[in-house]
Amino acid sequence: MLQMLKLVSITLLIIAHSTICAFCIEEVLTINDLKIKMEFERKLTALKNQNKTSNPTDISNQLDAQYKISAKTIEPKKKRIQTSEIYRAAKTGVLCLGNIYKCDKCPNWHGNIAGGFVISKDGLAVTNFHVMKNEKAGAFGALNIDGEIFSIEKVVASSEKDDLAIVKLKGENFDPLPLKSNSPVGSEVTVISHPEGRFYTVSKGIISRYYLQRSGKEKGSPRIAITADFAKGSSGSPVFDNTGSVIGVVASTNSIYYNKTEGIQRNLQMVVKSCIPTSSILALLNEE
Repeated sequence: MLQMLKLVSITLLIIAHSTICAFCIEEVLTINDLKIKMEFERKLTALKNQNKTSNPTDISNQLDAQYKISAKTIEPKKKRIQTSEIYRAAKTGVLCLGNIYKCDKCPNWHGNIAGGFVISKDGLAVTNFHVMKNEKAGAFGALNIDGEIFSIEKVVASSEKDDLAIVKLKGENFDPLPLKSNSPVGSEVTVISHPEGRFYTVSKGIISRYYLQRSGKEKGSPRIAITADFAKGSSGSPVFDNTGSVIGVVASTNSIYYNKTEGIQRNLQMVVKSCIPTSSILALLNEE
């Protein structure tokens, strides 16, 4: 009888352990880059053929008007979470955002895809000004991680100096990401971006400094330098703090070389990763 009770106890422990382990194992999401690119092109082309996309000239005019709007965003988070949790919670609000265009070699529409992210349930999304500034675009749209396509209805706010555009997506019941400003230098950041078509890539680093742009059209505009990796194709992607709130927007990179001879740069020393602070978004939303 005692041996039977021991056997039952051991069996129950094994079952309990197996159940706990089953909950601990999280399904790994494998990204198919080619599928995402092809879906973006195919689905946005279909919307264009059905006359369900906005006129690119109207989009361009709205962008150049550089409006501000009044809009409310969701409250920033307070509890610190792991990088894996940030990805899991934020991925549905991160977008593959861009346009389709035609080359001079074939009759097909091709995708020009960068980053963006949702900030309101009714479909307001943030990206870079330069992402929306494309004279060859035939239509603008955004694809989410579930493969749903949304045409960009209009640009509702923009700033060329801050390299920001806030657009309205056609649709409803979006998963917005919270915005937060003024994270301190040295604090951890996470980027979810699409470097050269490597969609939904996660990188981690810190805020290295806040500074003002030194030249060009963006001279005097506030920026954040971070150490988390990103590359071309990542423009407009969100930068998160350790609570999963967005504290910045990927903007550009600047390579520093030790010397330059006859126009040729040699001995790469550092790549500065430049982002736009969330405070610039909030200013366009009249929340600052």
